[in-house]
Amino acid sequence: MSSRAPHDIAAERASADFDITALAHYYFGSQESYELMQKAYDYIKTDPELVVQAPRNFLELSRNEMREFTMGQIYRIIQLFQQGQFEKDYVYQIAMATNVYNESFSMRFFVHDSLFRNVINMLGNKEQQDRWNDDIENYRVYGCFAMTELGHSSALRGLETEATFDVDADEFVVNSPTITSTKWLIGGAGQTATHAVVIAQTIIHGKGVGLNWFVVQLREKGTGKLVPGIVIGDIGSKAGHQGVDNGWIQFRNVRIPRSQLLSKWVSLDRKGNYEPAPNPAVMYATLIPERLSLLQVTTQMCSQALTIATRYGVVRRQGPKDQQIMDYQSHYVNLLPPIAFMYMLKTASREIGANYDILTSGGKIDDPIVYLNHMGEMHCVSASIKVLSGWYTSTILEFCRRSAGGHAYSTYNAISSIIGDWGVMTTGGGDNQILAEQAARLILYRLEQKLELDEFPDLKFKSSCDYINDAKRYLALKEWDVTDIKLCARDPSLVEDALYAILLNSINQKLKGGRSRNDLLLELTRVAELHCATYVLSCNIAKFGAAAPPEGMDFSVYAIMQQLTNLWGIHVLHTYGDQGFKEGFLTPQQIKDLETVYMDLNKSLRPQMIGLTDAFGHPDFVLKAPIAKYDGNIYESYFDTVITAPNSYGVPPYQNKYIKPLTERPGKN
Repeated sequence: MSSRAPHDIAAERASADFDITALAHYYFGSQESYELMQKAYDYIKTDPELVVQAPRNFLELSRNEMREFTMGQIYRIIQLFQQGQFEKDYVYQIAMATNVYNESFSMRFFVHDSLFRNVINMLGNKEQQDRWNDDIENYRVYGCFAMTELGHSSALRGLETEATFDVDADEFVVNSPTITSTKWLIGGAGQTATHAVVIAQTIIHGKGVGLNWFVVQLREKGTGKLVPGIVIGDIGSKAGHQGVDNGWIQFRNVRIPRSQLLSKWVSLDRKGNYEPAPNPAVMYATLIPERLSLLQVTTQMCSQALTIATRYGVVRRQGPKDQQIMDYQSHYVNLLPPIAFMYMLKTASREIGANYDILTSGGKIDDPIVYLNHMGEMHCVSASIKVLSGWYTSTILEFCRRSAGGHAYSTYNAISSIIGDWGVMTTGGGDNQILAEQAARLILYRLEQKLELDEFPDLKFKSSCDYINDAKRYLALKEWDVTDIKLCARDPSLVEDALYAILLNSINQKLKGGRSRNDLLLELTRVAELHCATYVLSCNIAKFGAAAPPEGMDFSVYAIMQQLTNLWGIHVLHTYGDQGFKEGFLTPQQIKDLETVYMDLNKSLRPQMIGLTDAFGHPDFVLKAPIAKYDGNIYESYFDTVITAPNSYGVPPYQNKYIKPLTERPGKN
């Protein structure tokens, strides 16, 4: 089996019907982006400050070692930006490669570079942006995002931290009045951050005026000592992200100047005259980019686990004919749709990113009406994408672990580490259950407005809810008129229409049902999931729905992306088809035929799996899993990893204390 494994994986690679490198170019956005990323991987591979070098093993680092190593990575990346040795685009790609290698780096760096910066730019006025951005850009300050509290998580209305305006001193007094008001699980706060953006209940002239964001200094910039009135501790060990110094913060009557109230949408003069934001929702918009970042995190983490599971699946043999375990239907049917999902997300993320750029305009939108008109849509799509990606990826990762048998239980094969790091993604940035409900409520509202008033917002980009404009036609479809389900494997628009009809009929029934919101929670969750899954499908149909590829795209890449789009569409209809059956839209025979087509399509794509996962572009040192070696030489590599691990030989140090007293006693053997 050991000698056969390299041959098996080479044969799988050769069976790809498409140009693997050309597909990688699409996955990374362009040939230039792909080649720059590979160059960045080559650079970090031998840099001991960016990648743990043998004989040490990244997956064995302790919490304290991970904290220090991750901060060392950040320092090294900042050095590269500041030294000017390389072009900035290349250094950025080195940071991205480091990001993929260590998810803790990704999160710890992101807290400052995105969350902290975004709050300043989305909620600060021009003067405040000018004051802070240069120091943020050059890391003279290191920021964190102090939102969640011990007793409130991301339920913002209940937050208890207070910022009381002292008119005489022209200062705010920031205070944590209760134990539950302690800012909790704040990334970067435990050991690193010099400053925080803090959301707090604002009190002016003894009256609460709602939530606002403030910039608060936590530590002296040079010494790292806490400033007076700040109390901080590290949260300690977590299920994952051990390199991130999540901390807790308490404020003991900390005074900050009025100028550190972020004032793009609010104003407060010297006398305490306060003008609130045009809509309280603008204060919550800072969570949108955090949720959208999950698109990148999903593909970079989940694609690693899928690559590990797929490579192991084609070299591991078992059964009466000593067949590859990947040839079992129970294996490839559970891995191929997730692989397709990675590609579907890549396409959708580019459209969503472009739409988000319109919302923010680089932080320069000053018209609150324009801003609010688009924020509702971005909240809906960011919430629903987080729900779908978060929960579906959790399922994918668990199957990847099971698909590699006992070997995936070993820390050395990385999947357990990925699962540990992934767990927070279903909660951070808003709990998935709450976000599902919020997204579904917006969709319900949009449909109600369209049916009753014929109104739909005029946006500068295509809404994920755009299908509601065609609601009357979809609601008039009482049954699916497709009798030959095989056509769906060639024309995903047939599936798209069916999904929108099922979705709108489901939503319409919710409007008419009269049940309480709590009684509809699970159904609303499915509405949000189906809405997002179909939106992702629509993005890919728009890209790959034509008969021929656009100019400049490799034909084999276009062909495989069409097949993956078809698979994703049928997977979604297969997954949510029970809803169509309950509504009477799908017949039992259509459900049966759909399952047959789904299984056949998965089977037809089985030979493409190594090529599809190779195009994710992960080098062996990034995957870290010996059972996923590119050349298929997994057993020697895995055994070498185990025998070079610390304390893998010899008598244990507790031999005399615990084992010897038991085994030295006389007996029959």
